Amino acid sequence: GTLSRFVLGEIFPSDRSGTLAANLIGVALAAALLVLMERRGVSQLRLLLLPGFCAGFTTFSAVTAHSLEPIEGGMLFLAQNVFLSLIAVIVVLPLARKLIPVRK
Repeated sequence: GTLSRFVLGEIFPSDRSGTLAANLIGVALAAALLVLMERRGVSQLRLLLLPGFCAGFTTFSAVTAHSLEPIEGGMLFLAQNVFLSLIAVIVVLPLARKLIPVRK
């Protein structure tokens, strides 16, 4: 996850936009992986993929650091991250439940 985050940081030159992109992609991926593991009965990989890969990819510690910069709209950046992450989960969970069939 951390190496993927590094690559994403190379794509997004702005630290803030890279942080926001990483968090949104990571939250959406985690939501889809939860449905996949639930539907396929693959709970053994849960710790590796969610707190392992997804936590290494997302950068909520960077969000915290950015939120402490009041001149650059720190609290607005924090609110933006939380709000958009919730929207990502609200969109991805039902979509993943429709697309990923239950294992028979």
